[in-house]
Amino acid sequence: AEHKGGRRRMWRAGRLAAPRPLPAWPTAVRWRRKLPPSVIVTDRADSRLFALQSTKSDVAGCRLGMTNNWGSPSGFTYTLNFVKSGEEDRTDERIDLESGATLFVERKALWVGEGGLLGATVDIDDKFNLIVNSKSDEPQRGSAGLTADEVARRAATNTDEER
Repeated sequence: AEHKGGRRRMWRAGRLAAPRPLPAWPTAVRWRRKLPPSVIVTDRADSRLFALQSTKSDVAGCRLGMTNNWGSPSGFTYTLNFVKSGEEDRTDERIDLESGATLFVERKALWVGEGGLLGATVDIDDKFNLIVNSKSDEPQRGSAGLTADEVARRAATNTDEER
């Protein structure tokens, strides 16, 4: 019977083959099946993110995250910040958009409470305000304080008033 540490002694003595090293993390990720993105990005948000990222040269993408904001009804606020090249966080979800822009989504923003971003639709209005509609029917207000429906209604009334 082999006692504790016996395999290690046998390996040191040359009677066992060396244990095979585990593959590096990026190699293991390469074999994973491709999953759909956790958030849905509208075409308008896609073009706005591309415009934002094209203003700076050393930017790898934009990070969609969240911060605590006890003044808001949900207790947090969504943020959109630049991510410099080389400062990407490997825990963030990376979404490569059709326009060539890249959106990183913070892991904690996907799972936080009832208002998590998982399954949400992300949009950016004409003034570059972030609009997030959660997977539930109740839309969440972005930094502009308006839902997507309110933005559309205002846009329609502005064009009617201009005529």
